[in-house]
Amino acid sequence: MATVSVIVPVYQAERYLSACVESILQQSFQDFEIILVDDGSPDGSGKICDEYAEKEPRIRVIHQENQGQAAARNHALTMAQGSFLCFVDSDDLIHPQMLELLYGALEKSGAPMAMCQMLERAECPEDFDRNREPQWQVFSMDENTLLTLYDREEYPGWVGCAKLIRKDIVERYPFTPGRVYEDNEAVCRWLIAAGRLAWTREALYFYRTNPDSTTQRKFSLKKLDYLWALRSIIRFYHSLGYKKLRERFCDRYAEAVYHSYWAAKDELHELAAAEQIQKDARKLFGLGGVPMTQRQFERLADILYPRLGRLYGVLSRRKGDHQ
Repeated sequence: MATVSVIVPVYQAERYLSACVESILQQSFQDFEIILVDDGSPDGSGKICDEYAEKEPRIRVIHQENQGQAAARNHALTMAQGSFLCFVDSDDLIHPQMLELLYGALEKSGAPMAMCQMLERAECPEDFDRNREPQWQVFSMDENTLLTLYDREEYPGWVGCAKLIRKDIVERYPFTPGRVYEDNEAVCRWLIAAGRLAWTREALYFYRTNPDSTTQRKFSLKKLDYLWALRSIIRFYHSLGYKKLRERFCDRYAEAVYHSYWAAKDELHELAAAEQIQKDARKLFGLGGVPMTQRQFERLADILYPRLGRLYGVLSRRKGDHQ
């Protein structure tokens, strides 16, 4: 049995898939298996997966009808033999030392989860494979630490990639099928369940910024899953009593609701979607729900409570005139 299971969901990835798989096979740490999940790809990705499995015994392939990335990852999870998991997207690359350094950090620190930085570009730089030295910090996952990490712009803690994590943690908090941004919703729970995190500033994961990906395209109704993920994260931190962290995500949610509501209503003319955005936000912030700050109320008043929002705006202007 392998120590690490590397899980790669595959969909319309024939352009980059071979480079992705080769970057995994070239790891300095070799005690791993690769599970390629062909999620009903209409291109030649499934054939590429099978060709790799024929010549490399550590590669297994799952073919399934298209169900989305979350279902693909969960399917692989049920078959993974490793005690630790690493998720890699099929158009990305990993550094030759990534598994070695992440696993070494876990062994030395005793933490159940290790994470590196991500390099986000359209094309991988030529020096990406240069030798890296292990330099680690170990964090306890309390609110103050999470706030510090959250405020670092380069922190990749809200995505499933660039990590090595104990399998049983992911089994407790799997991905939600049928959603995008599903890793954002799951990873916040992984961090708390892990309790301790080994982290390096070294960028060992190359994330290809693909303008055709679900999260990179212009606004669409599928992007409303981002609001779902934020609501779930907010409720989770609220249940833990993490007030400051909850407020950070409420700020992000308020901005996302504002832009999504008007985009759905005015750009897409999807009135039902706009009403659902309004309804979900009212439910989150409603009686007995998550409290709003004044800044969040001011941002959303016109959307959540149109009449009250207009009155609030009039009173605010009058107050300003008298100052």
